[in-house]
Order: sequence, then C-alpha cells, then structure tokens
Amino acid sequence: MQPEASAPRNNAAITGHSFKRGAAAVAIVMVAALIPCVAILHNGTLNSARTNPDAASSPVAKPWGHLEYTPIVIAPPLEFIEESPIDYSEDTVWHFPELGPDGLSILFQKTDLSAPFSEKLLSMAVPNESIGGMSIHPARQFVLDISPKDRAVLYIALYDNRQNIDQNHQYRFCGSSPDEWFAGSGVSPATRKLIEPLIYRHGEFMYFADLRSIGHIASRTERSNLFKALKRDATFLAHLKMSPDSDLEALVKYWGRGGRENEVRPILEAMMQRGSEQSINITHLLPALARRKLYTYPARSDSDIAERNRDCHWTAVNFFNEPPDDTFCDSAKVAAAMETDYYRISGHLQLGDIIVLINSRRKVVHSAVYIADDVFFHRCGPRSSAPWMLTRRGRLGAYYPSNEKFKIRYYRHNSL
Repeated sequence: MQPEASAPRNNAAITGHSFKRGAAAVAIVMVAALIPCVAILHNGTLNSARTNPDAASSPVAKPWGHLEYTPIVIAPPLEFIEESPIDYSEDTVWHFPELGPDGLSILFQKTDLSAPFSEKLLSMAVPNESIGGMSIHPARQFVLDISPKDRAVLYIALYDNRQNIDQNHQYRFCGSSPDEWFAGSGVSPATRKLIEPLIYRHGEFMYFADLRSIGHIASRTERSNLFKALKRDATFLAHLKMSPDSDLEALVKYWGRGGRENEVRPILEAMMQRGSEQSINITHLLPALARRKLYTYPARSDSDIAERNRDCHWTAVNFFNEPPDDTFCDSAKVAAAMETDYYRISGHLQLGDIIVLINSRRKVVHSAVYIADDVFFHRCGPRSSAPWMLTRRGRLGAYYPSNEKFKIRYYRHNSL
C-alpha cells in the first residue's frame, strides 16, 4: 500500500488479509516504489473503452460542482534529479529468473512478440545459475534495431523482474508524441535523435529504458537537461467554477468531508458573494496534506530518515491526517490500518476514498485517493524526483506497465 525512475517499485509490502471488513479479506502485498488520459475501471479491471461509471450515475448537478482542467507538465528541481543508476561500462543483459528454456518459450508464446524476434531471443538465451533461470546478453546494435512493438512487449515482460535494472528504472510520460515530452527542455536535437527511436508506447504512455544503449553523454549540461526532461510528469490544474446559482450547502458538504466543513465554508461563501461566475483552484479545498504537497517534490523533512517511505500508500492513508502519521511509512502499519479503519465499497466514490490496484499475484501495485469526477491524488514511489500530483482514473495503472489488467478495490474510512 516502481518503477520510478520513473516509477520505482515501492519497498513496502502489504500481505494477506489486509484490506477487509469482517470476514471479507483481500490478500495483498505492496510492491516497491510508474494531457489527462481518460479510462474507467469496470468490473474490477481497467477499461479504456467506456465512461466513468461514477460520473455516469451521478445527477446532472454533480456533488462536487463543475470542474475545469488545465494540463500542465512539471519537473523536479535540478538538485532533486538523480543521475541514472546504470553503469555505462556494463553490457546490456536481460534476466528471466526461475525460467528454463521451456518456460521462456512458453512466456514468449503468451506475448505478442513477433515470431522471428521470439526465435532469435530463444537462441540467445543462456542458463544463469545465480537467478535460477535464463539470461540474454544482446549486442548493442541488436537492442537498437528492435521494433517499437517488440520492444514494448519485451520490456514490459522484463519490468516484472527487479533484476532488470534498465526496465525497472525506465522513464515514462503520458502524451501523444516525444515533442510533448521534450518540448522546451533544452535537450539537443542530436540527443533526441538517439532517444526517440528507442521510445516505446503502452496505452497512453511513452516509455524509455535504453540509456545504456545510447552511450554516455559527456556534457554535464546536456545530461542535466536530459534527466530533468525524462523525469517530467504530465498532470493538470483543476478549478471549481462557481456562480450565484451554485448550491453552496452541497459544495460545503462534499468538499468539507472529514469534518472540514468549517474549513471550506468561508472560502466557498466568499466566492459566492462576488455575485458573478468565479473559479477557484481545488487545492484550496483539500485537506492540509494534499494542500501542501500537491504539485511539489519532497522537502528535506520527507527524506531525512533513510528508512522513510512516503510513497503512494503513506499518502493515501494520511489524506485526512494532520499532522501525517509517519508510522505509515511501515507497510505493516498500513495493512493494520486498512484492516481495522477502512471498509470496502463498490463504487460511487466520494472525496477521500482510496483505490488500490492489484495484479494477478494478488500484490498491490498502487494506491491513490479519490478527489472528484475521475480525478485522483497520488504519488508514485518515495524518490526525491516523484511529485505529489493529480491524475486521471485511467492513468493509474499505466504508471506500472503490465501485459495484464489490474483488479480494482475501493475503500472508505470508517469515520466517513
């Protein structure tokens, strides 16, 4: 409750029977700490072909009011940008732990790898006792020549194992073209020419996992520009539109959840009293944690303890807490809280409800907090270059690329 580097796997783990109420149990384990891209969660899976069920079932006058969105792209300050963990002096290697030749062949058959590429990979695979499986040591030119389709399928499979450092520290950006990712970044055309053929797509996201293959970039300025651009995140501002005809009491009730009606009423009343249509950033209506953290990167206080893990799960369970409780840096504490303080719901979300994404191995991949409409507040991992931000429902699973669909669970605090 990763990859970073773009979204590194969370180091925390929540295990069996953690998210339940009464006899109901959902066994989960946290994985270590991946504009608007619209999709919905339907029948427990990500489904981009339909509309938001909560929005569709709501009356014309939404309880949260009328929201408008402005896409923005944010990037961490230079001092927060880590150099790549990849050792350029080492050759590329792809690991498939606990798989023998037959298991590797079956894995490739289950994917959409092209037949010639799959056969070539199998011919290159060699046993690796250290991982109890197979490894492939591709030549640099072989890596450069992979088609975008085969690269996407292969790298998503490699991402599933932490031994594959390149894929587990890949970069991702939600957008339609590299121009959106690198516009105004200062990255030179020469560097972009190296990178762009190696970008692959999965859903609404672009991914890049081949720093090793493009070689070392000598210029310090160019490296800084590149890493800052690669760490960019697409998010958006959300504004509540109000007019003299707005339902003040309904808005106070919705945005004041968690016993905060008296916090939001003064500002909503002030907006109403202006006598004309007004707009307010919803940041001002959120609980203190989200109000302080939204669109920001961690301050020293977020990382001054080596074991501190203020990731998506810490963020989710602390949404209404002031001050936030750092015992939730411990996954066992999060699991205990979810078992005793939350109950599972089926949908029709309200401000502060928690969504979790669970893979086929019953591991929790990500959690986030529902805000309104199809907007969620979250953070992808504890790294200094991971911001707190808003995202769309359909984008949640795409931060963690997978060839499977995630199951969805919703939870609400007992006090709400």
